[in-house]
Amino acid sequence: MLRTEGRTGKGRGGLVPRGNSLGSLGRAILRSKYGLLLIGLMFLVVLGLSLLQDFGTSVDEELNAYYGSLTLRAYQTGSLLRSPGIDYFNGTFYFMVFTITSQLFRVLNPGWLATDGRHLTNFLIFLVGVYFFYRMSMRLFPRGVSLFLCALFASQPVLFGHAFINQKDVPLMVFFLASVELGLTAIDRLRLLPGRPVPGPEPEDLVSAPREPWRRLLRGLQSTWGFLAACALLLVIDLWFTRFGEQISKDLVATAYTGGGPDWLARLFARVATDAYKTPLEAYLAKVVQGFRWIRLASLPVLLATAFGLWRASFPENYRRSMDGWVRRWGGLIVGGAVLGMTTSIRILGPFAGLLVAIYAFARAGRRALPALALYATVAAVATYTTWPVLWGDPIGAFLDRAGRASGFVRHEVFLLGTEYESNNLPWHYLPTLLGLQLTIPAVVLVLTGIPFSLARAVRSKEDRVLAGVIWIWLLAPLLMVAGGLMPIYDNFRHALFILPALFLVAGGGLIGLGKSVRSARLRVGLALLAFLPGAAGIVQLHPYEYIYYNELMGGIRGASGRFELDYWCTAFRDAMAFVNEAAGPNARVGFVGGAASAVPYAREDLHLYTPTSASGDPDMAVLGCRLIGRQASLFPDMQTVHETRRNGVLLALVKEHVVDP
Repeated sequence: MLRTEGRTGKGRGGLVPRGNSLGSLGRAILRSKYGLLLIGLMFLVVLGLSLLQDFGTSVDEELNAYYGSLTLRAYQTGSLLRSPGIDYFNGTFYFMVFTITSQLFRVLNPGWLATDGRHLTNFLIFLVGVYFFYRMSMRLFPRGVSLFLCALFASQPVLFGHAFINQKDVPLMVFFLASVELGLTAIDRLRLLPGRPVPGPEPEDLVSAPREPWRRLLRGLQSTWGFLAACALLLVIDLWFTRFGEQISKDLVATAYTGGGPDWLARLFARVATDAYKTPLEAYLAKVVQGFRWIRLASLPVLLATAFGLWRASFPENYRRSMDGWVRRWGGLIVGGAVLGMTTSIRILGPFAGLLVAIYAFARAGRRALPALALYATVAAVATYTTWPVLWGDPIGAFLDRAGRASGFVRHEVFLLGTEYESNNLPWHYLPTLLGLQLTIPAVVLVLTGIPFSLARAVRSKEDRVLAGVIWIWLLAPLLMVAGGLMPIYDNFRHALFILPALFLVAGGGLIGLGKSVRSARLRVGLALLAFLPGAAGIVQLHPYEYIYYNELMGGIRGASGRFELDYWCTAFRDAMAFVNEAAGPNARVGFVGGAASAVPYAREDLHLYTPTSASGDPDMAVLGCRLIGRQASLFPDMQTVHETRRNGVLLALVKEHVVDP
């Protein structure tokens, strides 16, 4: 037996923690609510990092990164009351996020391209979505079922592929899911049902409590607090509105540059600006403006953190009582409202998530939910305005304009079952057909099985009925809008990725129902492992083009080729450009039939990329891919195919070149 003294004991291996701490830790992780989930997410992070540099770029990514940088610069102007003049119909919040993080990731790993950093951001956001899906699932199902659903959800090849390359619809799915889950959690914690008051101090206590410690302060300290608060307010007003400090600083720099002003100013300028005569005054003034832009960005969080720090240090008891009660009562709503605002700043349909939360709140508490929902909506509106610079200066008009443009975007060609359609004139079965063919067969079976089980459970339990109603509205409303032509989509079902969490929650009902008919625990485990095989096989076989997955009902991508869209985002151009970079001569002209933007990040600097026309003549090398590549293969008949990108025998991209016979 191992003897211990105090916290440790001596054994053959030296000091050992009391008891078997390593084993206890392992058992605690296995038993904990989130332990196995976190282990799974860590595994996916390692897997994602190992696969990261294989993925190509979507045709929209570079444009979206440009708008991310453009809107980030809008914050540096410092005016939240004036439109920055950016004309983009969708929100740019996430584009700003992945622009910043991609720069950070490249600092951590200089070997990555900017696209690799953006793809890592996309994937990490996707994993956040898996976490929130687990939280939603735990509202309905036991831990084991929830873990299974998370694994099935994350292992869908079409979703795994999108998780890296899709900077539009995956972030929308994740933020939409987080908005719903956080909103429902906030409503539950308010305990609005009769006879279930919110714990913590009563409202009158929260009002009167700050007065007593304040009255006990010396009058001089009160004056100091008031003076500091006034200075902080004046500083914020000057930085963001009047800008007297910025103008004074520019005047001082101009005076010092010309040799005027007091001696101390001249000496200070000489130290900062050595060889000033070599640089024009305008360059120094631009640096002053840039400096104040960064000061404006940093000032608000610094002032807020300082205020809370002083409050906590000066009135610790009051801070604890006030913040604990306030956070318990309203903190969840504020966080949920802020996330909803960010969701709206990604895509204009973000308020649909808020509507689901409102339906849940009214179903649970009726009119008692109105004050909470008012706060929720107010925070969401402020967050939307703050994170979507296009709205600055005219929030209502700009929002309505973007809503109209988002629902009436340019028509796109859609390829379905070998027939071309326009995106505003799709057959009613478009979305159900693609969901049935691009999800794995086990997922499809569980969804179909889960429909009656989900409805039956909602009928039996009033509490489940409310949550089931929210999930079914989440799922059916977009399906009906697409079927009715009210929500035009294209590029398969990428615009509808945000309904997948609701679809897999319905699948959970099927899992519960089928589980009751299988009594053997070993057989259940075996069937569960079997359910993951199609997804795992699809990811391995199609990598890095997992998003083109079609299941066995379609005959895989071989059966889908020529009948459905495959690599519609031209991600195979990364592989094609790797060949072109090696084979093309100096300053070669490379023509693209498809999305040339997907090739730009990977092209050699001396290459001239363009889209050939009848007037431009044949290029030195031609790259063909994206949609309907079978029809493109006959282009440039005088050139020979020198490279092909294929998966499972299906052609995704090819390179042609003029080859001179020896």
